[in-house]
Amino acid sequence: MLILAALAPATAPYNFTANELWTISIAAYAAIISTFLFGWDVYKWLSSGAKIDLSASMDMKLLGGPYPDQRTYVTITAVNVGDRPTTIVNLGAMYFDSWFRAYVIRRKHRQAFIISTPSEARPIPYRFEVGDQWIGMAIQSDDIVRMAKDGYLFLILYVAGSGAGHRVRLKFQKGPAGKLVAEPDVAT
Repeated sequence: MLILAALAPATAPYNFTANELWTISIAAYAAIISTFLFGWDVYKWLSSGAKIDLSASMDMKLLGGPYPDQRTYVTITAVNVGDRPTTIVNLGAMYFDSWFRAYVIRRKHRQAFIISTPSEARPIPYRFEVGDQWIGMAIQSDDIVRMAKDGYLFLILYVAGSGAGHRVRLKFQKGPAGKLVAEPDVAT
């Protein structure tokens, strides 16, 4: 009986005054707003910087120029849609022979390439301003066509401050006349 008396509350429950209820309400409201603003600042910080949109095309031919060129090219077009400029430092390609290696592991490539001079008009390193467009190209060899058809071939654009690079997949599908048509598939 003595133990139950010690555990029982000795006084009546506390009643808040009107000023205390206003103070708690304002503090709760301020905590909710400050948490939301903190989350918004984190979102803005994570989404700021250079954002690169990529697209790629195959079976491109050059028209005009002083000398006729019968070669076929692969082109990559990049647009900086972010809020800060960056620098394009390299353009390369990676070939994966399986979906698992291309999308899950992402580092176990079968072959890797560097395109040494992708653009004569805008050579790399190239200062990539906000809203700017950069186009690079490489000669489309039979090996490139085979890799795009049989596996997972990605063109990868490397910019300053981003180690992984931005990549776009080149894949083929049969066109209406049986001709192979390039279909870019963007993956970052």
